[in-house]
Formats: sequence, C-alpha cells, structure tokens
Amino acid sequence: MTDHLPSLNALRVFASAARLGSFKQAADALHLTPTAVSHQVRNLESWLGQPLFTRHTRRVTLTPAGEKLATVTSNSLFAIAQAIQELKQQPKRLIIDCTSSFAALWLLPRLNALQTFITEPLIEIRSGEQLAPPQFGNGLAIRFGEVSNQQNILSQETFNLYGTASLLAAFVQGEVCNILLPIWKNATLPAAPWQAFSQQLPAHSVHCPQQHFDQELFAIQQAQAGQGLVFCGHTLMQDVNGNQLLPVSNFPGIPSSLGYYLKNYGEMNGKLQQACEWLQRQ
Repeated sequence: MTDHLPSLNALRVFASAARLGSFKQAADALHLTPTAVSHQVRNLESWLGQPLFTRHTRRVTLTPAGEKLATVTSNSLFAIAQAIQELKQQPKRLIIDCTSSFAALWLLPRLNALQTFITEPLIEIRSGEQLAPPQFGNGLAIRFGEVSNQQNILSQETFNLYGTASLLAAFVQGEVCNILLPIWKNATLPAAPWQAFSQQLPAHSVHCPQQHFDQELFAIQQAQAGQGLVFCGHTLMQDVNGNQLLPVSNFPGIPSSLGYYLKNYGEMNGKLQQACEWLQRQ
C-alpha cells in the first residue's frame, strides 16, 4: 500500500502550508521559495486529481479534500517526528555477538571487567550461530572457526580431554566412560581433532560410548556432572579447570586450525577499539 503514496517531501510542504494558511509563510518555515512550495502543492494536487487549496490574494484555504488530508498528514508527521526523537535519545550500546558457549563460559565471567575497562553504559551480549547486525549501536563479533586466514585472532585452540578428578582416575585405570564430543552446527568447519587425539589414549577407550553435542556448553555441563569426559578446546575451559574439570593426565593436548577471532561491524569508534584491544589481551 505504501508503494502508492506521494512523496514525503510533498506531504511535508502541504502540511506546512495547510497549518500556516500561506504558501509564503510555509516557504519561510521550510527554507524554500514560495514558487517551490506552490510547485510541490500543484504536483500533489495533480497526483490526487483534485484541488487541496482555494487560492486567495494573500492566503490559501483548504478545500474539503484538503482538510481531510491535512488532518491525516499532520498526525502522521507528528508521529514520525516523535518516533525519531525517541530513537535519537536512546543511549548507544556496544553489542557483542558470539556463540552461546563462548558467551556462557568465557565472556560472561569477564563482563564486569570489560564494563569497567571501557566504561560503556550499555553492553549487550547476543549469542547464536548467525551473525546479526546491530541496532542503535556499534558492535563486534567473536566467531569460532578456521583461523589460518583471519587477521584478528583471539586464540588458536588446543584440544584435550577433560573430566572430574574421580572420573579421570577411573578412566586411566581402565574404566569405560562416556566421551562427550562437539559437532559444529556449521558443517563447513574442520572437525574437532578427536581422531588424532584418540590414538594416544589407552586401548580400552575404543569401547567408550560417544555422545555428540552441537553446543559445547551442554557437553561441558555433562562433564561437570560426572556424566563423561568432554573433548574441548582450552579457551572454554579456562574458568572451569581449577574448579571441577581437569585435563586427562600424561596426554598432551592436540593443536588445531580452529580458534576464535574478531569481526567488527558498525563504526570503529573509540569504545569499539577499546573492546577489541581488551579482548585480544585477555
């Protein structure tokens, strides 16, 4: 329906002339010439196929059609102006877009430190696998994937097998337990290097049932509950290693081409640059 409307500028000129009852006064208010105002009104009348004003020597008066359009136009322009003013008054916010697992296990434990560092009044965390553009603010994305061709690399992941102390001890002694493995939602990413890592494990590990998770967070939570050993990159384990989960002993982690990297969007202002630098230092 909006495809069949006259130009917003013509309606704006008409509304001003209708309110002031004068093309000249409307021209002064809009910083136009009276001729330009008259031209806009005539084009609008031609588009509608009926007159909107009755012209007098020094003033204009609305026709019945003009009165109807003036009421609707005035209310609509006021609503638009009010909405724009409200949007302009909304405080800017820094938006950080990242995966759900990274948000829960790495970013949220450090959010207060980031807030203090950049003194940004509003920080919004958006989690998910699809990158969403920001609204009313600038943002950056922390993505997970192949980092060999990326510039702003935050980490290159080393993977290891983690579990509770009791379950790890039982596993090393030959007990069969669940192996919790990540399966990326993005099928184009290289797989976690489980096959290469598993070659150094005890022979009984081939009999361990495997459970797959498309969110590393869920696999790690299962491992924290003692339900299995999770194969995971080191970044997400930084805040759970010392508390509940430990790497399997005597088996070094295995490097990968996977990692976390930064992508910024929006205007690279001072706050956004500060946030990028802070994340890279962390």
